[in-house]
Amino acid sequence: MNETILLPVDYLGEVLEVPLTIVPLGYTYQLHMQVEGKTLIFEKDDQGEYRVINTARDTDGVSKDFVAAIVATLQAL
Repeated sequence: MNETILLPVDYLGEVLEVPLTIVPLGYTYQLHMQVEGKTLIFEKDDQGEYRVINTARDTDGVSKDFVAAIVATLQAL
């Protein structure tokens, strides 16, 4: 069962809570987050850094700075 948790993200001096669901995929996982009305899918790349795997069309209208703040928060965990 996938449970949603809230990830606190510091963005522009505010702490925003982003809904996050961990989705297991075999030996790995994806992080699905609701951001500005869209579901963004994050996973680790070959260097162990988080990245968004959605297409540019899927992320249209989502602030790149906010995505960068989410990635920074994930990396700090």
